[in-house]
Amino acid sequence: METTRYEAAGGIVVKAGEMLLLFKRTKNELMLPKGHVEPGESLEAAALRETREETGYRNFRVGTNLGTLHIEFEREGEWVVRDETYFVMELLDGERDETQVYDDAEFDRQVYEARWVPLEAAAEQLTFEPAKTFARRAAEVLIPKSDDEGPLREIKDE
Repeated sequence: METTRYEAAGGIVVKAGEMLLLFKRTKNELMLPKGHVEPGESLEAAALRETREETGYRNFRVGTNLGTLHIEFEREGEWVVRDETYFVMELLDGERDETQVYDDAEFDRQVYEARWVPLEAAAEQLTFEPAKTFARRAAEVLIPKSDDEGPLREIKDE
């Protein structure tokens, strides 16, 4: 069996307590935006490019690197070995670019449907385990604990 190895990077897009999931109509799957890292491209740059391409949104603030998972699986008669890295990305506004031109732009526009879901519910709605793991990591970073004041706390001198 032939083996394909590559790196992939993507974004966990958030706004107002919700996470953006992509519904892939052709396979009835819920996923996160991600794709191949091109030669010479940083993981963050690839994540931003892929997120823009697959969601159609343009303006993000890139935040926390949620780490990398090593994934191996069989797909259509080949063994796939992939390292996936995700970044939290805050959607800054609703500006979209429906005129993007890249190798599979029209495919992405036809196949993916955006679905906004509450942060705490996103992981269980995703189809594949690696995406669920990253969604849980994002929720841990973004949802304040009951005894926590959130990601930014006021520090007072004693």
